[in-house]
Amino acid sequence: MDSKEREEIVMAKVFIVCLLIGLFFNVSAFAADSSSNDPSVTDILGDVLCIRPLGFVRVVIEAVAFGVSLPVTAPLKKVDEAREFLIQDPYAFTFERPLGQM
Repeated sequence: MDSKEREEIVMAKVFIVCLLIGLFFNVSAFAADSSSNDPSVTDILGDVLCIRPLGFVRVVIEAVAFGVSLPVTAPLKKVDEAREFLIQDPYAFTFERPLGQM
């Protein structure tokens, strides 16, 4: 395998990861309108095995982004808004909502 083939494989993997991350952050756009309020077993398993672990990664990444954004948000007095958007909302989505509920 030469370097060009390796580079193509790496780029394909990066594309797939970016695509999956994009789908994860837009999960509400794909939420189905169910007539019952009880989530199905499939919904719960998908939530536990896929959405929650990715949500944890999202919480960590956005907490770092919050720390990086502090030099900009502090002088503008927007720290509370940044905290809500970058920490509180992802935390609530990952840890506080009921299982299977999107």
